[in-house]
Amino acid sequence: MSANMFGLIVSGRLVQTDFVAVDVNKFLITIQNADDINHVVVFMTGLQPFPEGMAGSVYFSFPDPSSPPTWIYLGFISNEKPSAIFKITKLKQTSLANVGSTVGHGFGFQQPIEAHFAQIGISMEPIVTISQMMADPNANVSQQNNFDEFAIKTAENLFNYCTSFSNTLTNFINSPFTGQQFVPIHTIQQWYENFTRRLKIDPKFWKN
Repeated sequence: MSANMFGLIVSGRLVQTDFVAVDVNKFLITIQNADDINHVVVFMTGLQPFPEGMAGSVYFSFPDPSSPPTWIYLGFISNEKPSAIFKITKLKQTSLANVGSTVGHGFGFQQPIEAHFAQIGISMEPIVTISQMMADPNANVSQQNNFDEFAIKTAENLFNYCTSFSNTLTNFINSPFTGQQFVPIHTIQQWYENFTRRLKIDPKFWKN
């Protein structure tokens, strides 16, 4: 499995795709300046599916620099459910309150910790195992503000659209950008025109 199959959206920020593999089936991403964040979206980028019968359990940690990380199970993503929105406002308080305690979930490994940074972990596990796990009820987003949901869905739509048109830079020898993915400006303009046209036809199309 590759770390680039996952992406993260923090409400009000740019999309993050810098997950790193920390084990054969575990992936981690760090959220900077996490004190003021309320919602996150974890999604599959579409570059690679889960193997048959597998899914990704999603964990959250708001660590203290002087203590081991406490991981809170949020929920899961899968080929049939490629994205999920989680509310982490109360989870940050819970995480700090439990500093020093041990949480019996499957994402317990030691990582360098920095104050005011949050971490999202994804662990690839059998769907039958994940189906028996109980997510923290504070991560429920049923009461999520419609504007937050719209912003998150829009950013996810933009990312997925642009990714399908990205190209790798190979023409410039010794360039620090060689090998990186780039998207033509006109692609973003095309997405904007398509998105606004669909929004005028059906203001709620983004909920589908």
